[in-house]
Amino acid sequence: MSRYLILLTFMSIILLFASCADCTTKVNKMAEQVYNESSLGDNLPPHAFKSDGCSCWPDGEWLECCVKHDLLYWMGGTGEERKDADLELRKCVTEKGHPILGQVMLLGVRIGGVWWIPTPFRWGFGWNYPDSGPPGKEIFDGRRKWWRN
Repeated sequence: MSRYLILLTFMSIILLFASCADCTTKVNKMAEQVYNESSLGDNLPPHAFKSDGCSCWPDGEWLECCVKHDLLYWMGGTGEERKDADLELRKCVTEKGHPILGQVMLLGVRIGGVWWIPTPFRWGFGWNYPDSGPPGKEIFDGRRKWWRN
């Protein structure tokens, strides 16, 4: 029994590292395509758009869903916009034939994509931390003034 547990643990660690592996060329090409096909308006974040694909999740046939989701996370905005972006990710993955995976990914981004943790995939990552979107559209805009002092 303990051998199986050790093997399962080892395989889980390998899967985690494999899913976080950098497949930069494919992701960068798709990110450039998604960015160029988007109409984003004038008030863009100061940092250039980049995508890491499906942040520490295997980049399967749903990779495009993750890159589009990254574009929305890069832009940031209100809490409602974040919720809409996350629901769109679930919908996209579900439409690719993976409804359970879509639900699991939704849970992951709702927990891990919050603006207040300074990760490279947080909500509003295109803006200078702790900003989460353009002025006037940030999450908790009025309540975060203490953060800057």
